[in-house]
Amino acid sequence: MPVVPAALAHVPVTWSRRVIAVVCAGAALALLAVGCGSAEKVTSLRVEKPDLTVAVVPAISAAGLYIAQQRGYFTAAGLHVKIVPIASGVNAIPDLLGGSVDVDEGQWAADLAAEAKGVAQLHALASASAGGTGVQEIMIPAKSPITTVQQLRGKTIALNALGGLAELVTNLMLASHGVPVSSVHYVVMGFPDMGAALAAHRIDAAFIAEPSVSAAEIAVGAQPLYDVDQGPTHNIPISGYVTTAAWAKKYPRTAAAFVAALEHGQRVAGTDRTAVEQALTPALHISKTTAAVMALGTFPLSVNSVALQRVANLMQENGLLASTVKTPGLVRELIGS
Repeated sequence: MPVVPAALAHVPVTWSRRVIAVVCAGAALALLAVGCGSAEKVTSLRVEKPDLTVAVVPAISAAGLYIAQQRGYFTAAGLHVKIVPIASGVNAIPDLLGGSVDVDEGQWAADLAAEAKGVAQLHALASASAGGTGVQEIMIPAKSPITTVQQLRGKTIALNALGGLAELVTNLMLASHGVPVSSVHYVVMGFPDMGAALAAHRIDAAFIAEPSVSAAEIAVGAQPLYDVDQGPTHNIPISGYVTTAAWAKKYPRTAAAFVAALEHGQRVAGTDRTAVEQALTPALHISKTTAAVMALGTFPLSVNSVALQRVANLMQENGLLASTVKTPGLVRELIGS
């Protein structure tokens, strides 16, 4: 029977992040060795905190997490993971600081903004998703008179959060088409609510992520106006899993076990579309039809500092980070390097 390396069961709390990364890699190898159908055979890791609450935006970005939970990878690593849906990662930061949430899955842009403003000292645990064609769209109602981005001037656009990736890429889209950002009105709501808001004409357009893009198309005939995965935001890192720096220092074996199990789920998500559909259909309460047509993007296996630097630079160039922020240092601070 495959077992977790003995060294992993006795990791001192004072080990450095570099050593934690090595431990995490060892745990990932142990999990991968058992195969997708027999994760329960892995010896549980001696984690400091077995019960975890993870705040998650209900989108395809969390596919690896749902797969890891449903296939028992977290259980095999000695963890019991409770997944709590949130409208955006921004919403979970106060809960991270208060301790009611252990890990937050949200947009990297929002994490970088919180770190830069001193709202929280965060630590990136893992990547969740990156862009791709059709993953994030600016959507309009069925039979809308709007046919071009230029016609969004003076209109109301829904975002799932301000100060994050949704605002960044929407601002970039507007600017590239000569529409002043000041000429539009942003309102905030969750992705699952945007289709109905479009159909009721409470909003003129919406930045929506999958599977809510496909769900809105099927349910209310919403139409894509602009795919944001192009130009400076092509294949941009979308989201990742973060905790507080204090939490990561206090629970190094828990962090390592979580990342190892999640990485296994990410590998499955990146190579098996059927597995993603089967995981997200019940988790996000979507139809099999929606699951079959939704765009997926990619599911990176690690946090890439170069990619995150790209996000930070775009934010600074577009006024979402202060000009005084040194973005390379900001990224190093977030990823703990």
